[in-house]
Amino acid sequence: MAQYGAGTELAAQCPRLEPPNGWRAWSAGDGPIPEAVAQRALALSNDISVPLGTTESYPLPGVTALIRVEPHMWQASTGNQGCYHAAAVYLPQSALAASSNADSLGKTIAVLTAASLFIGIVVTLSNWHARS
Repeated sequence: MAQYGAGTELAAQCPRLEPPNGWRAWSAGDGPIPEAVAQRALALSNDISVPLGTTESYPLPGVTALIRVEPHMWQASTGNQGCYHAAAVYLPQSALAASSNADSLGKTIAVLTAASLFIGIVVTLSNWHARS
């Protein structure tokens, strides 16, 4: 069971999970994660009561994506590290990566990364406050 919060010790114990069998992580070559999928993944990661390992299928044109709730390690530009409750998006291994607009993809990745870091910080602060 992952412990969430900031700190090198929590970052070190944060498990790094392999993709589910038959699936691969959504990659840059797949283009931006569709807004609806990103919003659902964000909702799952925001809900700390959703247990790790929970998965949801999300149908897309021609393929079904998989959203899995899992712990993620983060490191801020200041060097601070931690572990937080997150969700990752996967595609079937057989789904071929499509080329995409790099500028649009870069912005999407930046927004999702910032949202994930923000969620991790909020959850950490909430946990610390609840323990006080």
